Amino acid sequence: MPDISYSIQAQVQKGSLSQAFSVAGVTADMTATGLIATTLSLGTSTTQISTAALTSVGMCFARSLATESTHVVTIGRLDGTTLHGAVSLRAGEGAVFRMAAGNYAANAAVAGSRLLVQITEG
Repeated sequence: MPDISYSIQAQVQKGSLSQAFSVAGVTADMTATGLIATTLSLGTSTTQISTAALTSVGMCFARSLATESTHVVTIGRLDGTTLHGAVSLRAGEGAVFRMAAGNYAANAAVAGSRLLVQITEG
C-alpha cells in the first residue's frame, strides 16, 4: 500500500474556453517515516524552509493562508542568499510537488503573508 495518496481537480472557465483537469488516485512512497509541518509568517525578505529534521525531502504540500489578493508568496530553491522562485501562490492557492535535494525558502510580496508547508520524507 502506498504511503501517500492525493487527487487534484481543476475547472477552467473563461469566455469560450472551458477545460477540466483531473488527476485522481496519485500515489507515492516515502523512504522513511517523517513529516515537517510548519506555518511560516513571511515578509519581503527570504525565509529559509528548514528540512533539517528529514533525512531526505519528498512531497511538498503548500498553501497560502492569505486572504488578500496582494499577498502572493513565492517558494523556490535557495542558493546562498538568492531565492530562485519556482512556485507562486496567490491568496488561498495550494501546490503539490516533489522536492529535489537542496535548500528551500519562501518570501512574500507583502509582509505578514502566511504559508502552510508540509514536507514528507523522500
